[in-house]
Amino acid sequence: MAPSKERSSSGALLIWIGFAAVAGLCVVAGLRPPDGTERAELGQFIGRFHPLLVHGPIALILLVPILEIAGAFPRTRHLRAAAGFVLGLAAAAAIASAIDGWILARSGGYGGHTVVSHMWGGTILAIVCLAAAAVRRISAGRPARLAGYRLLLISTIPLLVWTSHQGGALSHGDNFLTQHMPDTLRSFLGVAKPRPNPVAALQSPVSTTFYAKRIAPLLDQKCVSCHGPQKVKGALRLDSYAGIMKGGEDGPVIEPWEPLKSELCRRITLPPDDDDFMPNDGKKPLTPDEVKLIQEWIAAGASDRQPAG
Repeated sequence: MAPSKERSSSGALLIWIGFAAVAGLCVVAGLRPPDGTERAELGQFIGRFHPLLVHGPIALILLVPILEIAGAFPRTRHLRAAAGFVLGLAAAAAIASAIDGWILARSGGYGGHTVVSHMWGGTILAIVCLAAAAVRRISAGRPARLAGYRLLLISTIPLLVWTSHQGGALSHGDNFLTQHMPDTLRSFLGVAKPRPNPVAALQSPVSTTFYAKRIAPLLDQKCVSCHGPQKVKGALRLDSYAGIMKGGEDGPVIEPWEPLKSELCRRITLPPDDDDFMPNDGKKPLTPDEVKLIQEWIAAGASDRQPAG
């Protein structure tokens, strides 16, 4: 077999292997979606490489159209061949990142709408990259067929931006990117203004309970980004009184009148390098005064009706 045919067969085989891997991920993720339950220490170890892996496909995907455009000129035509190689690497990196992301979400106790959206966004991005690589191969020497390849390549950009935004929302909050966007740009892009914080309503003069004025705003600031409606870690919701008292996958986190027996107090007073320390993932910890505030609230019965005083 000629070397060119061997390379062609090897490239086609790699693309089919990629499609098989993504198909397997779709089946497994559909049957075993992230559910907010922690499991499998090894899975958590492997999954925590996901924040490192995601930067690979981002850089490679953005590089492909640059190489394709540069390769359109006679003096830099050789770059067009490099574009195919980089696209293959981008597809492989996207697949690896998507698989590792599912492992992290499934094993690390993550759940919620944003987690699931980010997972499927990354999976779809991997599929589109693979499809672009496949169409590019069969379009070689056939300019009439390149329209499909260009369309797939262009579609990777908004997919990449959207998926990255979902990942950023998980790490920094839902409106991290747009919170301080100028009104003129917000209007031009059609981005809605941030909705009023429901916790801010609790701080109105009408709300006179200690929980509404002191505890709910504190939890919203330090805890809800990981234990709220968009991201539910450990099946624990801290964005409502009912969710706090319900607890998470390991049971109640509040023992009224008993701060020393309350899991929430234990977690926020652990050494910062402890795996159980809250808040984790590099987020700003509670101050000693904030910890004391929660302990006093629990010691007084952890009620949502206690007057603010």
